[in-house]
Amino acid sequence: MDFLNSIFQKTLVGLDIGVSGIKAVELGFGKKTSLISYNRISLPWDSVTPEGTIKDDAAVVSALKKLFSAKSFSTRDVSVGLFGNSVLTKPISMPTMSRKDMEEQIYWEAEQYIPFNVEECSIDFAVVGNTVQKVVAGAESSVEVLLVAVKNDYIQSFTSVIERAGLRPTIIDYQAFALGNSFEFNYSRELAELNPGETDLIVDFGAGSTKLSFVSKENTVFTTKVPACGSGYSQLISERLGESFEQGEVLKLAEPESPLVSPIIQDYNAYLASEIQKNTDVYFSQSGDRSLRKIFYCGGASKTPGLISLLSERYPEQVENLDPLKNLFVNRTKSNQRMLDDFSCLGTVALGLALRKSGDGK
Repeated sequence: MDFLNSIFQKTLVGLDIGVSGIKAVELGFGKKTSLISYNRISLPWDSVTPEGTIKDDAAVVSALKKLFSAKSFSTRDVSVGLFGNSVLTKPISMPTMSRKDMEEQIYWEAEQYIPFNVEECSIDFAVVGNTVQKVVAGAESSVEVLLVAVKNDYIQSFTSVIERAGLRPTIIDYQAFALGNSFEFNYSRELAELNPGETDLIVDFGAGSTKLSFVSKENTVFTTKVPACGSGYSQLISERLGESFEQGEVLKLAEPESPLVSPIIQDYNAYLASEIQKNTDVYFSQSGDRSLRKIFYCGGASKTPGLISLLSERYPEQVENLDPLKNLFVNRTKSNQRMLDDFSCLGTVALGLALRKSGDGK
């Protein structure tokens, strides 16, 4: 994405700033792409909202400084993923034209689809497929495009917090695209074998939202999110048991299978699985000849007891854990298993950001 890149090629630390915490990944690039360093730090609740707004700048700056103070990362150049209401994606169709002409035309197209003032946004796009439309004179070629718009003031507020921590935001990406980038890196062989129209769904069970990314071949063709998420469990527990939200979070993590808490968790599992199924059904009902092949999942809330088994009941033989280590070299003698388990669950977006190189043209 052009407005997200600079002209220099260098290794970057992938920095995933989310509602519950910050994950950071550094990779080494040689004959094999290798995991050099991974670390994570929690954030006080509500420091970052599910809408993507940093509410407590000081808390995020402090966490970033602490995360990098251990000197486990060789650079302060970072690739950061945006998310939330200030980022809009929209699949559209455009006449076939050169990349240069498309770059000029995209702003006119954006005015039709985005609810923001175009002059106050950074606009970009990714070509995700080809279509052919029948017209009177024959067949007119067109392309499927995923339009992306980000408010400039949101970019500025996000990057200023990172810079205050002494870091250099070299690439500003979109979390859903980083997720797709990580998926493509680890599952390129499987993606190459997809039949025309076959689509995989990536579900990222986060603390503040559950993100859905539909991927066909190597392209992320559609993204959306559902409000049902990890913090929703805590909220429902607190409401039903008359406890504070903080105590609801403690009970969710410490006593998920207790007689009091387990029924609440199972009720929320059903709600979350239904929201995923509803959004999936809507997408495929509007996407022509596309069909679902598999669902890959990641994210901390995926560890909730009973959630994945319930999803698997609704999609038999289609649900699979997204393994961010599948195609990544790891020196097992220098990496402890606890760290790798944590990375496998929470590091997928940060990995996708770390795979980016400034000036890589994507």
